[in-house]
Amino acid sequence: MTRNEEYQSLLQELETAPPALDGTAERALRRRRRDRRLRIFGVPAGSLAACFIAFVLLVNLFPPFARACGNVPLLRALAQAVAWSPSLSAAVENDYVQPIGQSQTVNGITATVEYVIVDQKQVNIFFTLKGEGYETLSADLPEFTPRQHCAGMGADPSQPPGTLLRFSLDYQDNDVPDGFTMTFGVTGKTAGETAPIPTAPPADQSVEDSMLADLPAEEPDILAEFTFALEFDPTFTASGEIIPINSTFQLDGQTMTVTTVEVYPTHVRVNVEGDPDNTAWLKGLDFYLENEDGERFEPIANGVSASGEEGSPAMVSYRLESPWFARSDHLTLHITGALWLDRDMERIRVDLANGTADRLPEGVELAAVHRRANGTVVEFKLADPDSPVAHRQIFEGVYYLEDGTEVDILEYSWSYEEDGSTTVWMPLKDCDQDAVLLAPLFSRATAAETPVTIPIK
Repeated sequence: MTRNEEYQSLLQELETAPPALDGTAERALRRRRRDRRLRIFGVPAGSLAACFIAFVLLVNLFPPFARACGNVPLLRALAQAVAWSPSLSAAVENDYVQPIGQSQTVNGITATVEYVIVDQKQVNIFFTLKGEGYETLSADLPEFTPRQHCAGMGADPSQPPGTLLRFSLDYQDNDVPDGFTMTFGVTGKTAGETAPIPTAPPADQSVEDSMLADLPAEEPDILAEFTFALEFDPTFTASGEIIPINSTFQLDGQTMTVTTVEVYPTHVRVNVEGDPDNTAWLKGLDFYLENEDGERFEPIANGVSASGEEGSPAMVSYRLESPWFARSDHLTLHITGALWLDRDMERIRVDLANGTADRLPEGVELAAVHRRANGTVVEFKLADPDSPVAHRQIFEGVYYLEDGTEVDILEYSWSYEEDGSTTVWMPLKDCDQDAVLLAPLFSRATAAETPVTIPIK
């Protein structure tokens, strides 16, 4: 069935569709352009390192909208695919969707780019993978031509064929382009195929030894590769509003200024600057927007939640769910807390020989240092389960030798104990140094005694 036939079918179904979707497919069809063909990407190093990607999936279905989509299969699948995001759900409900409908078949696998939801700063690409005999299919993170300067999230791996998947791109210093070409590989598992059983570690092997052990990394075979040329309707890519604020506030002895607020259909950005005389970098905000009806717009929970700037550990742009489709006349920003990195804690020295650290982030304790012939494992504990930092990553994914050499940390291991405490193991493979420098992602958290309230409009 062609996309035109598919949308004609949708139009017929909409003759009896609920009022909440009345006219949705017709408007989408009118916006469609004829013959539209349609690793991390080129993120500046500082910007990429400063992007927090929160992977907590919040399944907050909206029953009235879900019921409204019940008679329209494609829109129903899209509604389900964005159910975790109030902003994207509102975009679908308000017909802020660009149909694409490009499909290719390679080696018996069919990839179809179904829709995009874009605005001036974000691209969300929705696509399906199908193939006879496959139990699950996965799409690698795409490569883009021309190179895209943005942060990207890949699609959920190992999904049943036909699942509506998503690539997401977030642009910081530049706007979404008119289009680009994306290329990605597909891997999969056939029905009945079983994954190889890894060799069990020796019964007497400790947790620390198992983390330092050499495990063969098996890369799945690329079954098919697809290239799609995407073009974005400028009606969507021009959507956005920048509101000058320039409101200065004090929190925990630090002076911060909210410079601008950017409102887009898919998200909101709150941009802040720290005073040069501050003693700490801002690393996180607890905050929300509220409109005149008391409706709250919370921080982004599954996507880029904040981004930084070159040459500074500070996070300077924070993401919220969008009030774009609420058409609010008044918006107020409420700041209830912050996460800081004291400027004298950008690097901390850990004495591996003696099992001590000169300083550690608030609520973090150095529990043990495990020295082995093939490396060192550093064990930390977070005793307070109610601490605002209890479930955060503590350090950057690198450590430094005392001569300044930077070394990647390949993995962390976490354990949540019955008493509510958390144990974190940091394996430093092949590290035989007496001391290393770690880079904390924060040093302390602050709760505002009285929330900071800033009118936005």
